[in-house]
Amino acid sequence: MQSGQVFQGKNHPEMGHILVQKHEDDPFEGSCPSHGACIEGLASGTAIEKRYGKKGMKLANNDKVWEIEAYYLAQACMNYYVILQPEKIILGGGVMKQEKLYEMTREKFMKFLNGYLEVPNVRQLIVAPELNDDQGVIGAMLLCQ
Repeated sequence: MQSGQVFQGKNHPEMGHILVQKHEDDPFEGSCPSHGACIEGLASGTAIEKRYGKKGMKLANNDKVWEIEAYYLAQACMNYYVILQPEKIILGGGVMKQEKLYEMTREKFMKFLNGYLEVPNVRQLIVAPELNDDQGVIGAMLLCQ
């Protein structure tokens, strides 16, 4: 959203295909067939399952898994923030069912940002969707009006 309107460029946005720096403890090359080490290729549910051979929900107690995940998500959030200056960055989807991931991502985001830009309240910047899992259906209905 920009000035209350959906931002529309030449094509639809592909926010998941930005390249991120690999975590030093992550040998996984990525699951994206086009870019490998883009955020989708490294941080999606598909990437987690291909990297570890298990779905993320079965890795809930493995803090190293989520530390690596937060590392990638925080880089994406930092890039979105410095380029777009959004009021909110909404992280949703199956991976974000790991609620501890929000705080881990916020902490790494602030570390990566390194004071470059002011963030009054990172808890209000990087947030969960307010519509649970219904945002896609509600958005589609609004587009049909």
